[in-house]
Amino acid sequence: MQSSVTISIRSSEFQRAFLALGYFFGARGPVLAEPLAGVGLQSTSADVLRGLCHEERSERAKTLAVELGRLATALDERGLWR
Repeated sequence: MQSSVTISIRSSEFQRAFLALGYFFGARGPVLAEPLAGVGLQSTSADVLRGLCHEERSERAKTLAVELGRLATALDERGLWR
């Protein structure tokens, strides 16, 4: 039996996934992080936000790919794909 997982909105893992999924579903620019303003953006999350707001499309794509890859790996490790 697998143990339960609790993830805080303050964790960088949650914040990075939140930003990446927001971007994936169409949010752009600083509005991506507005829902996280009340808890404060972690430094690694701020790096992701900068990457997703980069002026070069290729840089935005790289950032998104890395974060979606991390999210997919985390879901797979927890057996949530099956």
